[in-house]
Amino acid sequence: MPKILVVDDDPDILDTLRYALEHEGYEVVAQSDGRAALDAARRQPPDAAILDVMLPGLNGYEVSRLLKQDMRSGRVERFPVVLLTARRVESGERKEFLTAWSAADATIWKPYDLPALLAQIRALTTASAGPEAKG
Repeated sequence: MPKILVVDDDPDILDTLRYALEHEGYEVVAQSDGRAALDAARRQPPDAAILDVMLPGLNGYEVSRLLKQDMRSGRVERFPVVLLTARRVESGERKEFLTAWSAADATIWKPYDLPALLAQIRALTTASAGPEAKG
């Protein structure tokens, strides 16, 4: 059963995502703060992570950047990271910078379409399960 790390400081969003992902057959590890999410992912890397951008401790961009550095260095097994945010970035240059800096695999905007979010996670976990993706 694929494991998904879900990180959001809004308990309603966390509960909704946990329920929906578990209903789809995923094991869910839930965190509500960036530092705790980073520690959890480093201890037991998930098959994918969904990170809210605005988090206490470390924000989602920072958590993603640090995890991707760990993955590149071989300290953590590779997995996709999806940012979930209500914070619209109007500038195309700023959006490109944040995407490149965080190294996230995808960004989904709140309010999100739950079936589309689940489809994105399915696609990313299926793609990352291939033999070339883990290496």
